[in-house]
Amino acid sequence: MADLPIWAERPEQTAAILNPAILAAVTGWCAHRYENECGSPLPWELAYLVGPLALHRATREAMPATPRTHFSAWVNEHAGVLAGYASRARSFAPYVREGLRHGIRVGLLEIDAEGLISATIPKKARPVRETEQADIVRVAGTVGVWFARAGVPANVYIQLGVKP
Repeated sequence: MADLPIWAERPEQTAAILNPAILAAVTGWCAHRYENECGSPLPWELAYLVGPLALHRATREAMPATPRTHFSAWVNEHAGVLAGYASRARSFAPYVREGLRHGIRVGLLEIDAEGLISATIPKKARPVRETEQADIVRVAGTVGVWFARAGVPANVYIQLGVKP
């Protein structure tokens, strides 16, 4: 497991976008929409895939406005944007772990004994429309719906070309 540099040593841009609060929120919105879609909490292993989709600008900008597009169709149509996804997902892993710990600490995320993630999202937590934060939240929610419809987590990993 890679150790993260202390805050004072993190590049400003990296610290701004890959901070624990943002990663907790991204995971939370994904888990919230996942559970609304299929009625069960988000499997732990899927938490590692949402951040690299929602926080990577080019990937986020290629996302559809709603989850009506099928995940597999979107992946096939956007192979160029997803070309570096597997390595990006690996590099995000320590930040995701840090975000999960933060989310649990502040009560946003809860992980049960089976490794399933639930989120408590207050209604007032919705970001203002037409901001980068709103886009990130929208994409995290779309990803949550897609993951719920994809079946087992292995299907998602296979479609994104990521080896656990």
